Amino acid sequence: MLTAAQFAEQQRQLGCRIHEHGGVFWEEIHPFYCKPAFPYQCFARGTARPVRRRSMLGFSHPVPCAEQGNRRLPLMVLEREQLDGYGLSKLPSKKRNQVRRALEQCVVLPILDLESQLECIREINIAQATRQERGAGAEVPASRYIQEADAWRTQIRNEFRVGTGREWWGAFVDGHLAAYVRTHQVDGIRVIQQAKANTLYFKANPMDALYFTVLSKAAEDAACRRIINGSPLHESVNHFKRQFLFQSAEYPIYSSNVWLLEMAKRLMGKGPRSATASRATAGEGDKTGMAFPKDPAT
Repeated sequence: MLTAAQFAEQQRQLGCRIHEHGGVFWEEIHPFYCKPAFPYQCFARGTARPVRRRSMLGFSHPVPCAEQGNRRLPLMVLEREQLDGYGLSKLPSKKRNQVRRALEQCVVLPILDLESQLECIREINIAQATRQERGAGAEVPASRYIQEADAWRTQIRNEFRVGTGREWWGAFVDGHLAAYVRTHQVDGIRVIQQAKANTLYFKANPMDALYFTVLSKAAEDAACRRIINGSPLHESVNHFKRQFLFQSAEYPIYSSNVWLLEMAKRLMGKGPRSATASRATAGEGDKTGMAFPKDPAT
């Protein structure tokens, strides 16, 4: 498990603009706008803020109660109460059988050697992005992994090498990587950063095997008090997450300049989202809602 300070230092190594002020590590996610480096770090309104010269347009952070917030962040979460005793018996009967079959067909292991799996990961990303582009659209286009493959490889290598606490898990079918999950835990909050599967192996249900294994490991850790798995998206993805006991919840956020954020969102909504903006976070985004959000208040 990482501390907020360790996570912030890793983000700094990845090129994020980090500074410490008021006992909190802040990231300047846009010029003159900040959030905590670990975006789910929660503290009372008014107890800390970023350096003023780096947050002239404002800042935001989670707060412990609705009375202190002025915005709400929808998330798919799995709380400690559901993690206690987590196992097959807790899952719906249909999902329980699917997980059993998946565990028979898949071998789930930590990915410890990136180079041996890097091209498999790229193929998975291409397959998922291509499928999403035919539907609701992919946050990161397939061209990122094809025309910009060398830049993508450099980014992923940097993220893999950044330090301990960033976990990569893979589900293997007949020795081939069929799906992978990226996750990390900071001060008791585990985040599912990414989850992607190769469409060629859907019949083996590799994501079922991965989810169950990663969540079971987290349940064994008494320090893990919550798992965050992105925001609610379209119903099929939400349903998949609910089968593993994730529930939709809204968490209060305090934003110092709500009106400015709303205006910026409206302005940004008038133009196409650039590929650069889509992959601005440490970790490519994806339409499963499992990517690590750049700003939890937007």
